Amino acid sequence: MYTQCTECQQAQTISVKQLRKNHGQLCCKTCSVTFDALDSLTEGSIPTKIITTDFTETIDSLPPSSNQQIKYWGLGSCFLLTALLYQLYFFEGFNLSQNIQLRPWLQKVCQEPINCQLPEYQNIDDISILNGSFEPGNEHYLFKATFINQSLFAQKRPSIKLTLVDFSGRSFAKRTFLPSDYSNQPSNLLQSNQADEITLSIATPSSKIGGYRFELI
Repeated sequence: MYTQCTECQQAQTISVKQLRKNHGQLCCKTCSVTFDALDSLTEGSIPTKIITTDFTETIDSLPPSSNQQIKYWGLGSCFLLTALLYQLYFFEGFNLSQNIQLRPWLQKVCQEPINCQLPEYQNIDDISILNGSFEPGNEHYLFKATFINQSLFAQKRPSIKLTLVDFSGRSFAKRTFLPSDYSNQPSNLLQSNQADEITLSIATPSSKIGGYRFELI
């Protein structure tokens, strides 16, 4: 008995064993079409007027050209995906790491599969000032402030910009204090819900102080 390809009509002798092995599915070696051999199964020998060819025995055995095309498509897709992920990291990596919804997921990815380090979280708006004071001491003024990190993530300690004003409200002295100026552990991150109390000694200025203001930067 024989069967014919449904696409190119090529004929091939086939045995019952082949039909059982492949559940009736064959791949034409001429046009690479997979078809059901039972649809055109015919008893007897192949007539001389019908063109004959060979069929592969399993549907998984594709022509070498098809295997190469699949391989190239796979490699190309992997390359494009890698390029896309690199561009996303290069241009948007920092912004994505600062997103409070994405950061926990990114932390898990960095810890287990690829063992990377996310940029430190930075959002000065998440650090709230609890109190502050600027009072004269024996020889100096004492500036005190307390702030707390209300973020879900640890972040660097802020710098503090202190401005002194006269009685007319005009500023006459400014200074920015870095974490190293007010903390014994300036490089340590301020953990979530951790408060920091600072006390700074300020030399008495020549102008009379009418007030002060400070901000975290």
